[in-house]
Amino acid sequence: MRPINLSLAGVVLLALTGCQSAPVTVSEPIKTFSISPECIEYTLQTDDEMIVGFRPVYFELNSDKSYSKLDAHMSCVATYLANHVDKELNIQGLTDDKGTVKYNKALAQRRADGIVEYLVSLGASYDQLVSSTKIIEDNGVRLTSSERSKTRRVDFIITDKSS
Repeated sequence: MRPINLSLAGVVLLALTGCQSAPVTVSEPIKTFSISPECIEYTLQTDDEMIVGFRPVYFELNSDKSYSKLDAHMSCVATYLANHVDKELNIQGLTDDKGTVKYNKALAQRRADGIVEYLVSLGASYDQLVSSTKIIEDNGVRLTSSERSKTRRVDFIITDKSS
């Protein structure tokens, strides 16, 4: 069998699509975290670290109120932060392409800030939390109602804590 060289993007694509056509050889044992799986969307092992991706939180149309159950999910995220004080979590609010850029930016910020406050209420440190926004502008491509509902969310981006 010929070895396959994959970029991180290729690994992500394979992990997300569930491709099982080629066996994967791991040279070192995979690190494990004691976090609840209900808040994990994916994990990727690189040569020197485990990349953890938390599930997004979805929101109702034109609202900063989540329709996801937050208790177990956010407790899991808060526990991860407590166990990894060297990490910082960027909570990124997103909106769909309806409405003005100004309105959507404010809504996305309220969504991100609401999740920050919820995490702090569970004991997470403000020092590990950053909120930001990502606006999807109307670029002439018409999204379906289902596609738009998937853009009304908050994503979590884990990075090394800035000094």
